[in-house]
Amino acid sequence: MSATPVGRPAPDMREGLPPRTGMVRVGIGLLLGTVAWAMPFATGTAVLLPARIEDIAPDSKVTLLAVLTATAAVVGLVANIVIGALSDRTRSRLGARTPWIIGGGLTTAVFMALLTTSDTFWVLLGWWCLTVVSLNAMTATLIAIVPDRVPTGRRAGVSALVGVGMLLGHALGAVLGSAFLGSPGLGLVVAGIAAAVLGVLAVCVAPDVPNTASPPVPRLTARALLRSVKFPRGAPDFHWVLWSRLLLVLGYFMINSYQLYILTDHVGLSKTRAAAVLGSNSVLFLATAIVGSVLSGPLSDRTGRRKPFVIGASLVALLAIAIPLFRATPAGMTAFSCVGGLAFGCYYAVDAALMADVLPDQESRAKDLGILNVANTGGQALAPVVSSALVGLGTGYSPAFIGAMAACALGAILVVPIRTVR
Repeated sequence: MSATPVGRPAPDMREGLPPRTGMVRVGIGLLLGTVAWAMPFATGTAVLLPARIEDIAPDSKVTLLAVLTATAAVVGLVANIVIGALSDRTRSRLGARTPWIIGGGLTTAVFMALLTTSDTFWVLLGWWCLTVVSLNAMTATLIAIVPDRVPTGRRAGVSALVGVGMLLGHALGAVLGSAFLGSPGLGLVVAGIAAAVLGVLAVCVAPDVPNTASPPVPRLTARALLRSVKFPRGAPDFHWVLWSRLLLVLGYFMINSYQLYILTDHVGLSKTRAAAVLGSNSVLFLATAIVGSVLSGPLSDRTGRRKPFVIGASLVALLAIAIPLFRATPAGMTAFSCVGGLAFGCYYAVDAALMADVLPDQESRAKDLGILNVANTGGQALAPVVSSALVGLGTGYSPAFIGAMAACALGAILVVPIRTVR
């Protein structure tokens, strides 16, 4: 089944279910829900977990951070696909997505509180993996709301709010983590509570309709679940989007995940000074990202084009990574954040719409979007492994910067063959 051309009415929205809220409230709900998962994720991965690992094993911090990030991302990858498939089959008075969003937020708060009890790396890893499962319960179901409830011709505009939410969440998470660098346990608890509160607010602002009257689904068995999470066949554009997204996320997170260590080891700042720079850069990243998102989303809908925005954003991300490679200073990292924010603001505003436009089966939206989100979690899983291997060459962080730039360039190239979306 081919994707719906941009600008036509969306036949893939849930037939027979009247809209309960308008697009403004849906957009605000998506923004709040996206911040709900992105903020605690960034608080952990960008600042507090790297700092905690450095306290536990300073001599092995680069390798252990790679192990933690890669392991948790693989767990998140599986959770995203499975929970997406389960959400497609959910029938409740709250709809198919709401129970998973609320449940994911509440369990995130619990597991992030339990993270504070970790006194060894392996305990830390275990609790973080469970936290990631909870965060993916929110991620997998929130992204499915776009094809569920938003007409094709308005998806980039609404997706811009998803992009702003993701960027806002990452920026707030980095700021929160930097503020609590001296009390990481308290920072993790605050981030977890925020996930629960914002998740509930999101579904209150944009409540779904009951779907108990929808056609019943067959009884779920292990075989049926495994069959439902297979990658779709005969959908080349779906796969081009998947691999392009994976490479861009891989490239950017090869640097983003190691910002704290880059600032201390590559730039030469103290840990305290690095935390301050990381916090201020996060605010600048957010500001430029909002500009990119607000401009590109509506413009994509107006022109009916997705590909030029995604390709352009990938190339601007490449430029952002190149700056600190040639200028290893606090100013270079600040420029990285500003230019990278502009790139990802544009990218995230249009990317969610592009993913929704290439879905091959409208009966399994959340599952297929979960597979596409494999690119997000898979890229983040591979990023620290690749960066760690390149840093391990013994020539500093320069090989990691070069590898990241190559990944972004290849990600841009893989958008070109997409045919069903302009």
